[in-house]
Amino acid sequence: MDMDSLVKIITKEVLKKIDIINLQKAKVKSGNILILDSISKEKKDKYEYIIGINKNIKFLDDFFVDDDIDSLDYIIVPNLSIKDLSSIAIGLEQSQISKVVIDSILHGKKVVVIEEGIDYRKFRNISSENFFQLFKSYEDRLVSFGIDIVKKEELLFYLSENTCVKDIKKELVQESFKNINQGKKVHVIEATISKKAVSEGDIKRIWDLGYKTIYLNKKSIITPLAKDYIRTNEIEIKRINL
Repeated sequence: MDMDSLVKIITKEVLKKIDIINLQKAKVKSGNILILDSISKEKKDKYEYIIGINKNIKFLDDFFVDDDIDSLDYIIVPNLSIKDLSSIAIGLEQSQISKVVIDSILHGKKVVVIEEGIDYRKFRNISSENFFQLFKSYEDRLVSFGIDIVKKEELLFYLSENTCVKDIKKELVQESFKNINQGKKVHVIEATISKKAVSEGDIKRIWDLGYKTIYLNKKSIITPLAKDYIRTNEIEIKRINL
């Protein structure tokens, strides 16, 4: 066996062990999850990547609006319709999904929206720009409520960490959100992320709130998509001990 083949085999085995370690961490930390989608065999297969790391999962069909929200650690929204986006943004319960999300926000629970499932975004290139921006402002409002928007491929990183952005003062968030609604970005404030694995969604949420400089733990891992976003937007990253 030549050296190149041996290196490939060793690299494959190392990556496999890293994946196993990550899954083990996710099993420990991911907690009780509610997926806001109906369950069927097809849907169950669709979410196997989540079910495989955590058996404490409920689907919308299993969950009644009067159930105990406090027992949940994460509420995952795989698909966010225009109706539900608008309803949640103005605090109006018009469906089971919007009611659960609104209740979860009121109870201080962590709500996660899958970025690829945000319905209004698919009309980006054909809609009136002003009309599209209306729904973009609703999405920004959800983020200001503490809802996280995560790419599907980065969800396992997110669930395994169970940490969040810190050191963002409420009044600064409100000021940045006002600037966003006015079409402005003011990148003058510094923010800190304490996560071990930093995703593109983490960086984007901070950038959209108006932060130009972001402090990360020296040991934090930045995902490839996050690195691309940082480079494209010329965001300054500083490493510190957290």
